[in-house]
Amino acid sequence: MNKNNLLSLHSYIRPVPLLLVFSIIFPVQLSAQVVALDRGQTIEEKRNGWLPYMFATESLGTAIGAGAFSSGGKRQPQSTLFGTAFITSNESALISGAWNNYQLGKSRFFIDSFFLVDHFTDQRFYAGPDIDPNNPRAGTNNSNPDAYVSGVSNELTFTATLKYRLPIGSIKDDPVSTYRLYQGLLESGPKGSSSWNPMTSGQTTVAAKFFYTYRDLSDFVFNETQSDPVEEQLFAKTNGLEFWLEYDNTDFPLNPTSGSRQLLKVTSDFGWGESRDSWANLEADFSKYYNLGDSDWFRQKSLAFNFWTSNTADWEVTAEGDINHQPPPNYGSSLGGYDRMRAYPSNRFNDKSAVYYSAELRLIPQTQPLRDLPVLNYFEIDWWQIVPFIEVGRVGDTYDSDLFFKD
Repeated sequence: MNKNNLLSLHSYIRPVPLLLVFSIIFPVQLSAQVVALDRGQTIEEKRNGWLPYMFATESLGTAIGAGAFSSGGKRQPQSTLFGTAFITSNESALISGAWNNYQLGKSRFFIDSFFLVDHFTDQRFYAGPDIDPNNPRAGTNNSNPDAYVSGVSNELTFTATLKYRLPIGSIKDDPVSTYRLYQGLLESGPKGSSSWNPMTSGQTTVAAKFFYTYRDLSDFVFNETQSDPVEEQLFAKTNGLEFWLEYDNTDFPLNPTSGSRQLLKVTSDFGWGESRDSWANLEADFSKYYNLGDSDWFRQKSLAFNFWTSNTADWEVTAEGDINHQPPPNYGSSLGGYDRMRAYPSNRFNDKSAVYYSAELRLIPQTQPLRDLPVLNYFEIDWWQIVPFIEVGRVGDTYDSDLFFKD
């Protein structure tokens, strides 16, 4: 098997959950051109916060770290600076940071930047040679869950994004959306979710992103055969451009309860420089939200539905079984991890194409016990959420009806 194909299926660990934790604990939107203010706050007010954390996983052991953010201010009220770092009991480590939503003058252009550096001593890659040719390829839909490679891995990732907010809909007069909250829930804000019409409702954004990722793997073991560690280093690089169009027609982008969101994305590595291979991937993501009101037990109830699909247009399998034009799973068609198919490890399933469906019942209780807990009471957490959910998804080597409907 081609070594580059082996390494291309690496598994990314991202601090995305921490970003979401900060967006809940503190009244700030980390990803969109949004200012969310609670009662008594002004748009010029600087907002800062930090959060220590601890977690444990099978491959990392026990991790301890901290994250911090700074947002707001008179000149750039929508801009956010964020950073996090952790170390683990098995000598792994990660440091990451982002500076989002920096407005270029008074224009409708905004810049995001992101970097990540990590060192993991037990990183799993759901890829590898075909130990048994009668079994599905590692990482595919019906593959053996033990078909993975693990080893010592290092990553360096950098992205830079230029976004443009179209002068239509609720942001026709101002590209920055300001929302008013009471105890963390929406009181007022720009018009959204009232009708599906980009010209009169919602927020439309187009963007272009440059990305670069370096990943290496050494002292790796083929789990299925329990082989001795291979004392060799493999490495791969990918870089390219991503273009996307988003129409967010929700009542509140940070915590939507009504409306819809649509996202179309094209990502391509053109084979520039030392890239492992060229590839092009297409994605579509659609979400719909329904407000179920409140009750004696819950401050807010809502239903959230999501459909996502992905396809690598130039994917090619050679006669020898190697794969050409294969994107890393963070850029391609993969399931597993925090975002999709959350019961499975990160990028557990990966192939040419993927489809995913989900339904969530989001419940915010009237009671707030977190305010009375040590340490957490310092952060003035406005609400917490109970979310029963159902997920269905699969990956496939062709993009056809079987992908969408086959069990």
